[in-house]
Amino acid sequence: MTRKKASSKKKATPTKNTSGGKRSLKKPVLGASALFLAGGLLWAFQSSRKRKPVAPATGNLIETRPILSPAIFTGKVSRAYRIAQEIPKVLDSQFCYCYCKKEHNHKNLLTCYTSKHGSKCGICLNEVFYSYELYNQGKTLDEIVTMIDDKFYRPYQPRRT
Repeated sequence: MTRKKASSKKKATPTKNTSGGKRSLKKPVLGASALFLAGGLLWAFQSSRKRKPVAPATGNLIETRPILSPAIFTGKVSRAYRIAQEIPKVLDSQFCYCYCKKEHNHKNLLTCYTSKHGSKCGICLNEVFYSYELYNQGKTLDEIVTMIDDKFYRPYQPRRT
């Protein structure tokens, strides 16, 4: 028998896959993760920008009394009264979950800003800020009402005096 000279180059031999014959998923998973992260960052950036509302809140108001001037307040309270002046129809469409309708005969959330009530009530302030955030995201009036109801609803409990 004659022996052939071994060449310096080795023949490529297939390597055994230890994962039971399945291909490694590291690259596709990393790629998908990167795309997911990039999409999330893009969404976060887009949602933080002020957009024109899809359906601007216009029309006749239920509450016709004037909103108090933001100039008589400071800080976030002054900001809330400025928002009330900017989006009165949105607030006029909101139920106020401090239940001032039952306790003070208010018509809606806008009524809280025709007096100093809105300046002293955390629920009224938070509803205004959240409504404004949703409005600037371009939500419709119906979407804003639904989202406010979902976030702030709580059963009515009469105050004990």
